[in-house]
Amino acid sequence: MTRRDALFDALAMAVAVSLVAVSLLGPPSNAAYGPAGIAVECAALGLLPFRRRAPLLTGWLLAASAVAMAVVEAIAPGTLVHTGMTPLVPLAATPFLAYSALAFAADQRVALAPVAILAIVAARPWEPTGPGVTQALLITAAPALLGMYLSARRRLVTEALAAQRARLAAEMHDTITHRLSLIVLRAGLLGMTARDAETRAAAAELRAAGCQALEELQEVVHVLHDESGDSIPTRHSPAPVPELAPLIAESRSAGVAAQLVEEGDPAAVAPVIRRTAHRVVQEALTNVRKHAPGAAVRVRARYGGDGVHVTVHNTGSTRAADPALAATGSGTGLHNLRQRVEMIGGTLHTGRATDGGFQVCATLPAPAA
Repeated sequence: MTRRDALFDALAMAVAVSLVAVSLLGPPSNAAYGPAGIAVECAALGLLPFRRRAPLLTGWLLAASAVAMAVVEAIAPGTLVHTGMTPLVPLAATPFLAYSALAFAADQRVALAPVAILAIVAARPWEPTGPGVTQALLITAAPALLGMYLSARRRLVTEALAAQRARLAAEMHDTITHRLSLIVLRAGLLGMTARDAETRAAAAELRAAGCQALEELQEVVHVLHDESGDSIPTRHSPAPVPELAPLIAESRSAGVAAQLVEEGDPAAVAPVIRRTAHRVVQEALTNVRKHAPGAAVRVRARYGGDGVHVTVHNTGSTRAADPALAATGSGTGLHNLRQRVEMIGGTLHTGRATDGGFQVCATLPAPAA
């Protein structure tokens, strides 16, 4: 839930509570609801915090309370409400829950049922009055229509983003793949025609790197195509997924006190997610070597059903950084890394740690491998 959603929820709760509070002001003879009706109003307020997570459930509970109010008033008039103009629904919570039922429910056709019951009970068709019907429509139908509109708008935006992702995937597949294929082919040709062993070895490394880049690109294209439904040919022999342990070994050989803790089963995670986690750790360790000489590093990777969580924490440096080494690179490593993480639906947080060091935290989705 975004900050804007949380603010709107807090405002909705404040308005609903204010409506109940206003109904308690003045002499009891002028109140629209009696003590029992006020109790029903307050109970309905307890549904508001759950209206996003369980829109159908809260909608049906509210509809059930409205039906119960109508039955009680039919048996013992005046028990809950004091005037025939008062809607037989929890007035403070109804507009917000009717809106949520249509705005957040997965199936709007199912959500229409409790909203329709609310509208019918609020309108009192068995004793219709013009103002009463108008009031019922304002507190039930109008918020529900607004919820339907915003749900449709959100769906259109999602479809537009999916189409944009599909177009981007097509461009990547048609252009970058072509260029990388040329590099791989020319590297293979160089390896076959070169006379000295050193050139052949370099060509073989270049060809292997190109093949791995093609594989990673193919997986990213599949991520971008997830919502479009288009099929893209896959390679039958995918490149091996890099492990985190070699990165730790490389850092140790360079004099960095690095430690790795892995929890869960990495094999249960999709290769594109594991490669992104590898890239996070690689970038973080590179920055430690460049900017925090003498620091100790702890890498923690947790693979679970709720996602892949990677944390790279280093202590403060114990000596000044080498200016020549620190100046290498484009300076946009973390920015590019954040873009790569967000492309697959993850989040990346970086910043100073409480002990004076630095911390990189990535949370990645965990589709099945």
